[in-house]
Amino acid sequence: MRTHVYCTAYAGTALAWTARYRRWLDAVLATGLNPDQILLVDDGSPCLPGWADTAVFSGTVAGEAFTTGPRGKILLFHFQERLGRRDMLDFPGWHRSFVFGALYAQAQGFDRVIHIESDAFVISRRARDFLTGFNDGWASLWAPQYNAPESAIQVAAGEGLRVLSGFARQPYAAMIGKYHELEMPFTHVERGLTGDRYGEDDRNVPGGIDYAAQVPSFMDPGYYWWLRGDAPAPPPATCVKLNFGDFGGDTAALGGGWAEPEFEYNWMIGVESVLRLPPLPGEGDGRLQFHIVPHLQPGLLDRQRLILELNGIRLAEYEVERDCILGCVIPAAVARPRAQNLLRFIHPDAVSPATLIPGHADIRRLALSMRWLKAERW
Repeated sequence: MRTHVYCTAYAGTALAWTARYRRWLDAVLATGLNPDQILLVDDGSPCLPGWADTAVFSGTVAGEAFTTGPRGKILLFHFQERLGRRDMLDFPGWHRSFVFGALYAQAQGFDRVIHIESDAFVISRRARDFLTGFNDGWASLWAPQYNAPESAIQVAAGEGLRVLSGFARQPYAAMIGKYHELEMPFTHVERGLTGDRYGEDDRNVPGGIDYAAQVPSFMDPGYYWWLRGDAPAPPPATCVKLNFGDFGGDTAALGGGWAEPEFEYNWMIGVESVLRLPPLPGEGDGRLQFHIVPHLQPGLLDRQRLILELNGIRLAEYEVERDCILGCVIPAAVARPRAQNLLRFIHPDAVSPATLIPGHADIRRLALSMRWLKAERW
C-alpha cells in the first residue's frame, strides 16, 4: 500500500524549523514507517527552511496544489496567507492544514494516510507496526491524560479514507468551539499502545512507551532519548520546582519585574524579570524547563522575544509565538551548588494591552506569563 505521512506546520523563525520540524522529519525517516511521501503543510510562516531534500510549493487555494505540486519523497506546501489561531477552540490555520494534507493524499492516490503532529513521535516497533499494518478504517491512538482519542497520531486506509475525506470537506464553521478529537468520526481507537501527552506539564518522556505527544521542542538533546536509541535519563540529583498557579504559590522566589499573582500564572512585566533559585547541588550539567504563555494580540503582536541568563551568563534566546514549554541546558560551570542562583528573563517586546487596543483598561507592560518552572541537575 502506498503510504503518505503528513503534519501541520508553522514556524516564525529558522530556529523553530530546525528545533521542531526537522527533528520531526528526521524521526519519521528513521522510524521504519517507510512512507512513500512525507508532507508538511505550512500555515503562512514568514520564513521557510532551505532543506536540500525537501521540495517547496505554495498557493492561496488548496485545490490548486492537488495536481500541480512537485513530485518527490519530502514536500512542504506553504499557504501564503496565515490563518493562525483566534481562540482556544478556534484554530482555522491548523484545520486548513490538516484537511489539506488529507485531501492532497487522496488526490494523489495514496492507499494509507498517517497524520503525525510535529510534536508527536512514534517510539516503539509496536506502534510502527500498528500504523503500517492498518488497512481499513480511520483510527487514532488513546490519550490517558484526557481519557479521549489522541488525534496527534492517526491513520486512515480503505473505507476510512472516504470517512476522513467527508470530515475534511465539511465547513470549518461547524468545528468552531468544539474539540476536534471528539468530533472526528474515528472507526477505531487503539487503546493497546502506551503513551500520552507530555507537554502540558513537566513530565519527562518515560521509557517503555509506544508513542509520545505534545513533546516540547527546545530541550537539551538528552531529553529526546528515543531518537538516539538511548534509555531515559536517570533521575536528577537536584530538582527545584516553582509553581506559579494558585495565585502564585512560590512568590518568595520572585525578584523584580513581576505583576501581582493571578490564579494560574504570574505575568512578567517591563523589560526584565528575575527569579531567585536556591543552590543547585551536583557536579554535572543541568536542565531548565518552564511553561510560558506570551502576551499576543492578533495582527498587532505575534511574538515575544525572550532572552534567558543564569548568574550573568546567557543560556538561550527564544521567539515565543504560543503557549509552550521551553527548556535549555544549565552548564555545570554556571550553576551554583552552594549559593543562590539568579535567573534573569529579558523580554524587550513587553507592551500594555491599552497601548495596542484603544479603550483597553490594562496599562501593565505585559511580556509573558509563567505557570511553572523546574531546574534539575545531575
